[in-house]
Amino acid sequence: MLDRFPGVRPAQQAEHGVVKLLEEALKLFDRDLPAARRRIEDACKLAAGDNRSSRAKNGLLADWQLQRADRYICQHLDSRLRIGAVARTVNLSPSYFSRAFKATKGVHFSDFVLMSRITLAKHLLSTTDRPIAQIALQCGLADQSHLTRIFHRAVGAPPGAWRSRRIADLQISDDRKGERDEDAR
Repeated sequence: MLDRFPGVRPAQQAEHGVVKLLEEALKLFDRDLPAARRRIEDACKLAAGDNRSSRAKNGLLADWQLQRADRYICQHLDSRLRIGAVARTVNLSPSYFSRAFKATKGVHFSDFVLMSRITLAKHLLSTTDRPIAQIALQCGLADQSHLTRIFHRAVGAPPGAWRSRRIADLQISDDRKGERDEDAR
């Protein structure tokens, strides 16, 4: 990262890199907590003078491997995701990939997949009127009961209640925006 800013002193390069990583973390915070955490950890390492090229030596996935694994997971959330299949996409054994994934993302592969499915379910619940049972299947879960159980555990409310609250919140927000627009006229 430090060689991206020619003509700037190394201390300034590191500071700029830390700021950039923290800005990325803020953007990712609400939709991809593990990725945000990774950016914050990278910022800490950069601020401490840790070289990012040592990723492989530390048992971490390379950036291309992480991007390819993320892409594969996102594209296959609607089906059963096996760690072996994802490991093959990045040319690693399942056991090495599992350790490197945990070291890189800060969460186990299965937990990451579950969080990704919950994120997809939230998106579908808030942007469509599909039945919860159909959303469960689209998220690669066995049935509505399975989605309800994991969603409630992760979010603190069942999907139906979360959807209702989300719709109400959006309507309130739209009403306020409409009031502001009328006041501006």
